Amino acid sequence: MNAVLRSLLVMFALVGQAMAAPSLWEVRDAQGSVRAYLFGTVHLCNASCYPLPGPVNDAFSRSERVAFELDVTDPAVLAAISAAGLLPEGERLSHRLPQAVFRDLSNVAERLGLPSALLQSMQPWFATNWLLSAAAAEAGFSTDHGVDLVLHGRAVAAGKRLTSLETVERQVLALSAGGDEAQQEALVQTLTLVQDQQLQAYLSRMIGAWARGDDEALMMLMFEGMDAEAIEPLMTDLIDARNAEMSLRIHALLDDPEPLFVAVGGGHMVGETGIPTQLARMGWRVSKVSPAIVPTAY
Repeated sequence: MNAVLRSLLVMFALVGQAMAAPSLWEVRDAQGSVRAYLFGTVHLCNASCYPLPGPVNDAFSRSERVAFELDVTDPAVLAAISAAGLLPEGERLSHRLPQAVFRDLSNVAERLGLPSALLQSMQPWFATNWLLSAAAAEAGFSTDHGVDLVLHGRAVAAGKRLTSLETVERQVLALSAGGDEAQQEALVQTLTLVQDQQLQAYLSRMIGAWARGDDEALMMLMFEGMDAEAIEPLMTDLIDARNAEMSLRIHALLDDPEPLFVAVGGGHMVGETGIPTQLARMGWRVSKVSPAIVPTAY
């Protein structure tokens, strides 16, 4: 169950051969000193995500401070998300969704081992993420192999100082944002991938884009199969608003000159509202690093 709850922090930030070059950025001050490394992660993965490239491991080793979205190993965090994911007493999920959508969801959930009574008690966003976690596990992907969780374990073992960029309350607000239409669109996208047996291929493409450092492909995959207009209110809060908030938090943490390693979902690193772009607008010198490519400054 803890793996399922951890996956509730995954939505739209998920996201073979040896790894190529997952996106890594350096953040430097006006004097050229490295103040932070920004690493976009995937929260669901498998053994193909490892080992991480040398530049990522080197940056991690050089940083005594590590920042994550949340500490997803904290039982209090998991308990808070679990409680928030339940409907008020007397309400049923079948009353919140179109009949055909709930019927399909119920059939898939039963196949994946979720009791009907438990499904009926879930908020739509919680049901979406439960479905994603369970189906991903069936396809061979798990949060245990998620890059955030692996790096968290390494940071604890190395005695690094850990910090969270958000509160659990903020993440719950984001996961549940956007209104009924946007939440339904997110659920239908995940349900369609599972019903059409396309989730494994979708996650493999997502991880492939992450592994190549292909930010444009990663951003396109985040919206694949969705009605952009319907999903926009959810994405605005889940991605754009949180990017701005996390950027401000990182900016404040950079008052300490000791290098900071930031590991957050890859979806937060891409596009005009991505964290690297926002930090560059704040005056930091932000460059994308790749093992065989000269860093490109923003």
